[in-house]
Amino acid sequence: MDNIFEHYKKTGYLHHAYVIEGLHEDVVRVLVPTIERHLGITAKGNPDFSITRHESFSIDEARALKDIEKRSAWGGGKKIYIIGAITFPLEAQNALLKTLEDPTEGTHFFIILPRAEILLPTLRSRVLVVAADENTPDEEAKDLATKFLEANLENRFVLIKRLVEKKDRELFRRMLDHIEKKLYARFKNKPDTEAGKVFSEIYQVKLYLATRGASPKMLLEHIAMIV
Repeated sequence: MDNIFEHYKKTGYLHHAYVIEGLHEDVVRVLVPTIERHLGITAKGNPDFSITRHESFSIDEARALKDIEKRSAWGGGKKIYIIGAITFPLEAQNALLKTLEDPTEGTHFFIILPRAEILLPTLRSRVLVVAADENTPDEEAKDLATKFLEANLENRFVLIKRLVEKKDRELFRRMLDHIEKKLYARFKNKPDTEAGKVFSEIYQVKLYLATRGASPKMLLEHIAMIV
């Protein structure tokens, strides 16, 4: 993420909207002091510095952000909006299109999402996507992926039931990432059509996981039966 601000120091240009892929807590821990250091502003007690986290960023929240964004900065400088979300419904994305295309001067958005692939092409064209530094161990998701692949179908369903009780879609998504990596090694010498079908299904499931109303249990059970 330092590259964003190194470019700003050299050129004086900071894009108005970034999407940062990663976990909200991990990204905020690095992003906030980085913004403070490079832009010379303070987050704490600053009415022009907003940090919010949403399980699902709704259309109402998108509209509220649109209205808030129009006001002038209290301090006359930059307005910073850090928005974290696990899911980002299509209607909320559509509601933000105009805001992210033409925000008021000095306004900068940093949207933290598990994966930028959940974005509509129209919205993605209005932002710059940045991958967060992946220095945080992810042993839980890796261990779950191993157990999932080594289990028979019955035990996979038992594991899924326990997972769903956690209500942690981001953990499901990270587990699927590790399943993909492990399957890639297995499929190296398999026909492309066989591997392609499995990876395509996993990709679609990860997209559906980011959709409000989708059933994680049904999606994971589908993966259990095809891999």
